[in-house]
Amino acid sequence: MNEPIHEPPVAGAILFLLAGPILWGGHLLAVYTFHAVTCAVAGPWATAVVPGAIVAATLAAAGALLLGFSFPGKLARALRCFDQDDSQPFLIRAGRLLTVLSLAGVLWTGSGALALAPCVQFR
Repeated sequence: MNEPIHEPPVAGAILFLLAGPILWGGHLLAVYTFHAVTCAVAGPWATAVVPGAIVAATLAAAGALLLGFSFPGKLARALRCFDQDDSQPFLIRAGRLLTVLSLAGVLWTGSGALALAPCVQFR
């Protein structure tokens, strides 16, 4: 009797592939929301707080993306994307590509904290 083919859950594979872009979107939302709210509420002292907070959030997101890039197999197994003995090279490569693109987006978003003056639009 033939054994049934065991396929990984589709939701786990999608979540694995979109882990980088989801982190990038969360970083973008957090940075712009924090920047706008802090500048609107805090006033002049926000110019000292905003760049440091954005740099810290950028470093945290970049670190998480680098971990996902360095250990994609562990992330895929944690999301039940594939089994221990199973190898999915396409998923690994595609996930790494999306993670690198997301890392570029995170670094681009965070670079604004170093290049632009904070809270200019509220003056």
